[in-house]
Amino acid sequence: PATMSPVLIARLDRAATELQMRAPHVPSGAGHDAATFAGADIAAAMIFVRNENGSHNPHEAMEIADLDQAIRLVFRFVTDFDKEQS
Repeated sequence: PATMSPVLIARLDRAATELQMRAPHVPSGAGHDAATFAGADIAAAMIFVRNENGSHNPHEAMEIADLDQAIRLVFRFVTDFDKEQS
């Protein structure tokens, strides 16, 4: 697995905590763009959302509630980051 940015992970964890969401850390060796960024010393982190048509597990499928949580998490992460920069 590629090493993701501890700073970004902490910010995602904080956003998840504020939203009272469960956000387990999952290592991935899938070689996503984030792994390429991490290898180039560009801070990266990933959020996984299960997906019936793109997952490696045929027994999982995304519910709209899953997508909603991911969107809310990213929105909170970005708005918290924006507040920190102000």
